[in-house]
Amino acid sequence: MHDDLERTAESSAVSSARPATPARLELLDVAGAVAAAEKAAGSRVLGDATENGDLAHAIVEACSLADKNERAALIAPAERLASLRDSMRRAANARLGIVAHAIAGHGAEELAALTDLGWGVLSAAGPEDSFDLTLVARRAAEDSGVPFIVVHGLGRAQHPAGRAAAMVGVPEDRAVQAFVGPAARARSKADGARASAGDRAFAERAPFALGAALREYGAVSGRRHDTFDKVPLGEAPLVLVGLGPVGDALFCATSELRARGYDVGAVHITSLRPFPGPRLVKALARALAITVLEPADEPLAHGSLLARDVKAAFTDALTWVPGFPGIGRIPKLFVGATGPAFDVADLAAVCENMLADERGRRVFSFMDVEHALPRATRAPEAPPAADSRPEREIAIRFVLDDVVSADAVLRAVGAALAGGVGLRTHGIVTATTPGAGAVLDVVASRDHARGGMARRAPRLVIATARGVASAGAVVPLPDGAVLGVLGADPAGVLPEAARTVVRERRARVLPLALGEGGATPTSLAAVAAGAALAVASRALRSPLDGGAAARLVGESLPGADAEATGERARRAFEATRDVLSAAARAEPDPGKPLGVA
Repeated sequence: MHDDLERTAESSAVSSARPATPARLELLDVAGAVAAAEKAAGSRVLGDATENGDLAHAIVEACSLADKNERAALIAPAERLASLRDSMRRAANARLGIVAHAIAGHGAEELAALTDLGWGVLSAAGPEDSFDLTLVARRAAEDSGVPFIVVHGLGRAQHPAGRAAAMVGVPEDRAVQAFVGPAARARSKADGARASAGDRAFAERAPFALGAALREYGAVSGRRHDTFDKVPLGEAPLVLVGLGPVGDALFCATSELRARGYDVGAVHITSLRPFPGPRLVKALARALAITVLEPADEPLAHGSLLARDVKAAFTDALTWVPGFPGIGRIPKLFVGATGPAFDVADLAAVCENMLADERGRRVFSFMDVEHALPRATRAPEAPPAADSRPEREIAIRFVLDDVVSADAVLRAVGAALAGGVGLRTHGIVTATTPGAGAVLDVVASRDHARGGMARRAPRLVIATARGVASAGAVVPLPDGAVLGVLGADPAGVLPEAARTVVRERRARVLPLALGEGGATPTSLAAVAAGAALAVASRALRSPLDGGAAARLVGESLPGADAEATGERARRAFEATRDVLSAAARAEPDPGKPLGVA
């Protein structure tokens, strides 16, 4: 059972494999990615991504369809699937190739309740992962007869971790259908050989099927997946380990941590069931210290779910269980809880904790003051984060009054950056306290924009008159950043506490006019897209001007008055460009509002 995936524990998160057919870019959230993948595979999706619908009936119907060799999938919030344990266990015992999609926040909700049902469990880190793992799970479930659950992280705007949306390269339907094969390949309980096999013998089919699906999927999308990914390819004495959105964030933050002088690697785990214990031990056995980071804490247990699985794998290896590599020592193990978001400074503190010998905390939490780690003070050996990524990724934050506006801004910014400077956008929309608005964190990159759970220091923060008074607008400002205020005079809306932060961070404050009609979602989206294009064009040294920005934004907002939206975008583009140019030429005048050109 344990030799089936023995390829390499060190695999690139983004493969250079060429897809069999061209892919089209679509801005999808988690639910949209699941729907697109299941539609391409010819599946009937039952249930609801929200709280609605009779899920117990949907499970019965999905089993009935699968028994007839018809494709069926379930979708529901993670806790609703976990609450129907008996129905889920009966579906597993029926040995039907169905797939369930658990929509989650940071990927930890009710996860333990889903791992002992006899289903395979995969953890998706965002929309791109959601699309890919939906198809991988479909193929593996039908090949093995073992149903699979895909836990989709960053799927809820109301959760503190937020709801992610990203530009996903969607393969052509014919390539997807060739990958999953005809629906008749799904075998039901009528298969006598399968029906007579014992539970454990039958479960041994799942790792083989999953390994084959993961290997072959790269030819479909050009994106390589594995049960876990490890970076760098060589050995590192310090290793960070995470699952789903946390693991993806660790994976993407490693280069910046290494630039700060930490000899650290990262492991991003995708498959929780089957758990790749032997391969994981082989990849980690030479490390001196390992920290397992999970989004949620279990104070009465010896670490949360992933930490316990990692410890169990090392124990089996140390006691020479067949199938595991024999080892003579276990690296020093640390366990931490991240909460819904963290940044690179938090991860640097984790590295310092591993280097602190016996003074390091074996168990810690970013959320608990009494068990938190001191922030690391080590100076980077390379230029700071804000200066070391000018050609790789751009981070912008928008603090808005509602989720509807945040979604409109994300769509406009994503389309404008893709069409204007060729950047792929990854955004996370987080609804703040009821009635208090929404925060949108956008990262744009030449490659697959990933790792959104580790928040980046934004080059630009744009806030409404109400949003600028919140901590979310001013606390993330790095030194020399720009704070844009939509449709208001900054002098009249910035509270004294915010002014203090602006002065300390040497930020420039920029008023952004909305024009006639006020703060509608369309006007907000036009201004936001124009400002985002100014940041991206300057960072990438692209020869965009205000006229080009106006045209791009007008095209990205179908149904709107193209001339009016284009003018708003042009003014925002030119004002933001002028502020960025002034900041680059001289020391900023802290807190001084600069007029719109």
